Amino acid sequence: MVAGDQSDPADVLIIGAGPGGYVAALRAAQLGRAVTLVESRRVGGTCLNEGCIPSKHLARFAAIKAEAQSFGASGMPPFSGLPDMAAFQRARAGAVSTLVSGVESLLRAARVDVVRGQARFVGRTRVVVQTGEEQVRFFDFKDVVIATGSEPIPWTEAPFDGERVVDASRALEFDRVPESLLVIGDDYIAVESAVAWARLGSRVTLAAPEDRLLPELDVDISAAALRGAKQTGIDVLLNTYPRDGGDHERVVVSMGRRARFEDLDLAAAGIRKPSLAFEADAQMRLDRHVFAIGDVTRGYGLAHTAMMQGRVAGDVLGGKNAAFDSRAVPIAVFAEPEMATVGASDGAIGRFPLAALGRALIEAKATSGFAKLVFDGEGGPLVGAHLAGPRSTELIAEMALAIEMGATAEDLALTVHAHPTFAEALMEAAEVSLGRPIHVRKPKA
Repeated sequence: MVAGDQSDPADVLIIGAGPGGYVAALRAAQLGRAVTLVESRRVGGTCLNEGCIPSKHLARFAAIKAEAQSFGASGMPPFSGLPDMAAFQRARAGAVSTLVSGVESLLRAARVDVVRGQARFVGRTRVVVQTGEEQVRFFDFKDVVIATGSEPIPWTEAPFDGERVVDASRALEFDRVPESLLVIGDDYIAVESAVAWARLGSRVTLAAPEDRLLPELDVDISAAALRGAKQTGIDVLLNTYPRDGGDHERVVVSMGRRARFEDLDLAAAGIRKPSLAFEADAQMRLDRHVFAIGDVTRGYGLAHTAMMQGRVAGDVLGGKNAAFDSRAVPIAVFAEPEMATVGASDGAIGRFPLAALGRALIEAKATSGFAKLVFDGEGGPLVGAHLAGPRSTELIAEMALAIEMGATAEDLALTVHAHPTFAEALMEAAEVSLGRPIHVRKPKA
């Protein structure tokens, strides 16, 4: 039954309950706004349900197997046979459900009204939500936040079929390890997928369209990614764009993602449709009462970016003065090795090899990693950091904080880091930049 043209008031209407949308909803509700959150699928969006959480679950599952094998010379017995992927899938689904339930509980506690359905604009301040086959609800809003996320770009040579040719999210649902796998792409999703399945026993070919892996990141990170992929047994083909899947059992395509706003009917609200993604201001506004956050905005699509933008939008909606600063947004890659980067690549460099680190020698495969810090002039403030090696995805947070606080090389060098840890590499790299290294020889001028 169609509900007609009767509408409900919505103080703040948020379209999309992914990491950006639900964080914006919680923050705005904390600050006294009445929030209606519309989601067509599951709360948590791509991140919780089919992206960040399940992909890192697979990456960790595969890394444990690789770590045990790396300790073979130290007495660790080898794994026998292929892993039980059916059991893994049950565990993965359980972890996702737990996290989704947790977010739903937070939204209920904050009295956020969650509406299930597909939203589209039907006026400058009105949205209709398709809640069933023949059921709709209308909402008249004061402020609206567009947080509809993104979707994978299909492979032009062969459409996704949900079985043999799939995007990286669907690959996370494989119930057995493919005998052979072709991964097409050079972004972090492609690299992570290739490494995880190779570690689990698949014969993997990684076809990268550009002349290096991770082409948007620091060149030393790209080199580490290529070296690590080859060491994992992956056949890496650079400058390659396949015309078909060859004789591979499965094909995983990661050719980037595109903003999802085609079904919103932006014109009905007087919102200009962007060619690729929205250009929001620092307060995440498109217009006085229209906000956009997450993957529908320009930038490197990351869940933690969406979350911070959601906090900013929620603060602004709540009357606070807030702005999004993208200078210290870290990027983490859960592959071989772990890699992470934040900030600039150009400046005065302090580089420390993990081979000179006691903790790295314990973890035999870690010795090819490094910490590369970038300063604004000799002894100046930190402006960038590029890490390769175990715990890089955790250590990058210290570097992001250092950039935010304007920490100098001297600040980092004088900060006592626990021993033996991988974090010591950050202190040591700062010492190198100051020309007074302790555990490596002083670089030649």
